[in-house]
Amino acid sequence: MTINQSETSKFSAYQWLYDCFLNFVIYPSIWVAAAIASLGMFTQRILELGDNWQPIALIFVTALIPYNLDRIFDSYVQKIPEAKAQLYFRKPCIFVLLFFAVIATGLLLYEAPLRVRYVICAGIIPLIYGTPLFPWKSKSGLQWYRLKDIPGSKAWIIGSILTYAVIALPLAYAEAKFNLVAALTTLFMFVFIVSNSHVFDIRDVESDAKKGVVTLPIMVGIEGTKIILTTMNILMLMLIVGAWITDIMTYHPEMILATGVNIGYIWGVKTETPRSVYSILIEGCLFVPILANWVIKIV
Repeated sequence: MTINQSETSKFSAYQWLYDCFLNFVIYPSIWVAAAIASLGMFTQRILELGDNWQPIALIFVTALIPYNLDRIFDSYVQKIPEAKAQLYFRKPCIFVLLFFAVIATGLLLYEAPLRVRYVICAGIIPLIYGTPLFPWKSKSGLQWYRLKDIPGSKAWIIGSILTYAVIALPLAYAEAKFNLVAALTTLFMFVFIVSNSHVFDIRDVESDAKKGVVTLPIMVGIEGTKIILTTMNILMLMLIVGAWITDIMTYHPEMILATGVNIGYIWGVKTETPRSVYSILIEGCLFVPILANWVIKIV
């Protein structure tokens, strides 16, 4: 085998592995669901709730449902720019995954305490987030609108729902009260998650504009969005640092690292940044808090 043939063989192997990663982890939202679940683990650590696997599993399986439903609807309502992803969300396998995610959610809720079932009631919002629900008659005929079509609401809705999940479920399982430390943790989570969600609106600015979905980058421009998100992160960190200084909250350097990572990719991304960078690296940044926590514990 020549050197060129060997290099071609290695490239083919890497490409095959990458395609498998896309098809089995990225496209079906396994990656982002796991990242969101990791934030629930971080909440448990910050609020000292113990390492209960049930809320983490529930966050994971419930995240799979709205993310995949939203992308299925997008494949019909708002065309996904990536051809492979567009085709993927019209295949039967994605509906099989949804079925098992719903079954797993049902089983976890059956075993969960009653207070957890009350908390999860808010889960109806992410389920209908990307679903055409509201009819509106226009010159071109009857059109159906989604919650995400409300001007400027898209990333704020996503961020609020995810923040609620990663804070409320661990608290409910632990029978813990929502105190000042929980409120500060919620603030950190909200800014951390909302920043991530808005960055994806930078990626989708062209397709959102064509569909008429008004997001923050469309309203104030990409640079304006970056300035707003950076300001939010800095103000949030100032409040958290103030809580550390006054001994209201235990010092957690992971929050500084996570905020720095946030600001870094906020200013690093562009509309032409490859979608794979968003789907793998930017969504993967949601793992930063728990990974940093593990490293600090080891060191």
